[in-house]
Amino acid sequence: VTNAHVVAGERATTVENEAGRRMAASVIAFDPVRDVAVLAVPSVATAPLPIVDGSVGAVGAVYGHPGGGALQAVPARVGDEILAVGTDIYRTSESHRHVYVLASKLAPGDSGGALLDVGGRVIGMAFAIDPGRTATAYALTDVEVRAVLGATQRNARNPVDTGKCLVS
Repeated sequence: VTNAHVVAGERATTVENEAGRRMAASVIAFDPVRDVAVLAVPSVATAPLPIVDGSVGAVGAVYGHPGGGALQAVPARVGDEILAVGTDIYRTSESHRHVYVLASKLAPGDSGGALLDVGGRVIGMAFAIDPGRTATAYALTDVEVRAVLGATQRNARNPVDTGKCLVS
């Protein structure tokens, strides 16, 4: 699972494991309103991390790739949960998303990183940093991530269109 803005417009998607091996992936769900995409990676045989309800006050870490580099864990605390009113990733339609406000120093490249609680369970997914406050970041709640995962499980696992590239 990653952000839709991470894979928008891709014709071929790859993921890289901790050993640096690149593997082909297919985008099997793409929700530009929630900013969530689901990837299928047939060559990966590990079980997905469990997803649980998060809450204000939860502590843990965001696992991401700041600057496109190696995987890093950055401490995070859920400071608030809000209903964010904004737009989809293309700025063409309105969105309403459940979002955690995080006390965390994330960086560009952390988008799509899992927000894990201290038990190693997913409670959200990072998607943005506050440009005016370096120690504030934002994550979609487990509710938003589960909505797209649930739709994926009900549908065939065929590749879907990833829309247009955001940097055209």
